[in-house]
Amino acid sequence: MSWFANRPENSGSNSNSNETLIQQKKSLPPNVTTAMKTARSPRSLPALTFAFVLAGAALASAQSWIKYEAQPGSKVRIDGTSTIHDWSVESQMIGGAMELETSTAADLKSMKVKPKVEVAIPVRSLKSGKKPMDTVMYNAMKQTEHPKIEYHLTQLTPTGTGTAADSYVYTATGALTVSGVTRTNSMTVNISRIDKTQLKVTGTTTLKMTEFGIKPPAPDLALGLIKTGDDIKITFEWITAQTETATKTP
Repeated sequence: MSWFANRPENSGSNSNSNETLIQQKKSLPPNVTTAMKTARSPRSLPALTFAFVLAGAALASAQSWIKYEAQPGSKVRIDGTSTIHDWSVESQMIGGAMELETSTAADLKSMKVKPKVEVAIPVRSLKSGKKPMDTVMYNAMKQTEHPKIEYHLTQLTPTGTGTAADSYVYTATGALTVSGVTRTNSMTVNISRIDKTQLKVTGTTTLKMTEFGIKPPAPDLALGLIKTGDDIKITFEWITAQTETATKTP
């Protein structure tokens, strides 16, 4: 017993070890620390084992994400019809960001973890090349009250391989908000790798204006003789680039 009592201690090493243990303990979830507090004696060995299993599971579940933000070169086009001719409007402003879990970013085909995607398009960035038509469109879309078209991804399902190298096809389901009205939308998208840090997302979908509370315009300047069709087609090309290193989330 005297050997243990008189054994010199390496106080510096123990201090560093204790500080490390304290920091690791603080990072653990509450259910893990609670289980560890109950493990105070040999009788509590099963509880202690369980606590470390929980700790391992919690650390393993932490995911690393890589953020890609919208870049110049993106574009969206809306095509429609009217009683006298077809029409189209375009914008080169697609804002927002996409976050991919690191394993998914390295292997687009797997898409093991659903990406986080938020997109916004300023309504006033949509242009037809004809100012009177733009004014009619902005009024119909209630641009003053709802200045942005917004999209939030809720599900992404791989469906195949694209035609280009390192290009893959998915069914994307999300919440699309236009003129303050939100509807669920499903469409086919293609995600391809431009280079090590850039990704391109392309897709096409069809909608009805009335689904979003928009009355197809009939311009007053034409005495209501020109009527716009309800159906529209949206085509987009979204360029994104990696802007942040991987960040961890529990």
